[in-house]
Amino acid sequence: MYMDKDYEHMLFYFAYKTFIGAADEIIEQHGMLRQHHRFLFFICKKPGITMKELLTVLEISKQGSQSTLKVLKEKVLITEQPSPQDKRLKELYPTDQGIQLIDTLNEAQRHLFETTFKEAGNQWIDVMESLAEMRPGFSLIKEEGQ
Repeated sequence: MYMDKDYEHMLFYFAYKTFIGAADEIIEQHGMLRQHHRFLFFICKKPGITMKELLTVLEISKQGSQSTLKVLKEKVLITEQPSPQDKRLKELYPTDQGIQLIDTLNEAQRHLFETTFKEAGNQWIDVMESLAEMRPGFSLIKEEGQ
């Protein structure tokens, strides 16, 4: 049992940073940022997702999506087509390049989890600590949390 009740929250923060960092490094090599990864992930998981659905899933405004979608289209990672049911709706589809990139990003994160669970076991705290230890700031709070 940890004395500091906020320890699990801090653990989760550092573990999350490690998890997203695995994909961030790859996406940055393609001249993009985390938001491009999030958009591409959901477009690949639900080909034909409408703009409205994507905005709902990501919990963002339309203004916040335009520049990200523009980059994904310019890099030929997604296409945009009018809905056959309602031409006013835009549906988003991944290209083969988009699917290949998301597979690479997902594999990096999957590999991180598999390696971490193999080393730390299935105990949540052990797994979160193992992931969190990869973050530079974790060592600053680890002693206080135990």
